[in-house]
Amino acid sequence: MARKGKLQLLFSRSARKAEALRGTGLVASVPDRHASGSTRTQELFLQWNAERLGISLEESRQRYADSCAVFPRGHRGRAFDRFNGDFHSLFRVFFEDRPEEVYETYKFLGPLHFLTFLTYPEPQWAPTDLIVKALTEHHHVSIMDFGCGLAQQSRSLAEFLRDQGLQVELTLADIPTLRGQFLIWWGKKTGIQTRFLPCTAESPIPEMPSFDVCFAMEFFEHVHDPLTYFEHIDAKLSAGGLLITGIMDHHAGFTHVSPQLGQLRARVASLGYETLVPDRILKKP
Repeated sequence: MARKGKLQLLFSRSARKAEALRGTGLVASVPDRHASGSTRTQELFLQWNAERLGISLEESRQRYADSCAVFPRGHRGRAFDRFNGDFHSLFRVFFEDRPEEVYETYKFLGPLHFLTFLTYPEPQWAPTDLIVKALTEHHHVSIMDFGCGLAQQSRSLAEFLRDQGLQVELTLADIPTLRGQFLIWWGKKTGIQTRFLPCTAESPIPEMPSFDVCFAMEFFEHVHDPLTYFEHIDAKLSAGGLLITGIMDHHAGFTHVSPQLGQLRARVASLGYETLVPDRILKKP
């Protein structure tokens, strides 16, 4: 497929994602091409990076601006997208997405993915939100985010619920990279009880606490045995809890090692999960 055709396909997928998430605070995990100004996550990143490096906030901001200036339209633009693809292809001679290599691959790609995740839009929650309404019946809410990335969705929800007077705890699980350090810092910065569970080759599915809601967005297509991961999540998700995910089929590609999720959908259905948003928001019976 020509590059122009690929870009059109990606754009149409982004539009479909945005439409599917309408009516919730969730946002598509794609760069916000129309953003003006910095997001809250970007501002927090600048603070964290300044503290991490022992530099001023102004220097941290300048470093980020210099990085963005390498590409037309910065990290949100098509040129950076192409660079991502070329970077992945270039280094696949050393790092592949096979089970034996995938953890080191994600660690190697960590800084590149960090910059990409920083371009994602910030979720906007409201009391009328489908997810919020399901959780505000609780006085205490435990949130899990498996394969969390920068956890924009779960972090922003945790802050919103806290501001509504709920007690909130957040557990994040992912391959340990620089992002993990940022997320631990964020928890301390916001005062929200936050733990980060490292996923490693030796322990790919760490021991999880019980939780009321689990985010596993842009996740199951990236693991080699999605059913096993789901069984572990289901075992810890409370009755009536929400699974916020994406279990539709995906396009095949580098790190999309399980693009066909029909068996996972069948297993979810067999357990009697209620569909609130098809393939995306599911309620455990």
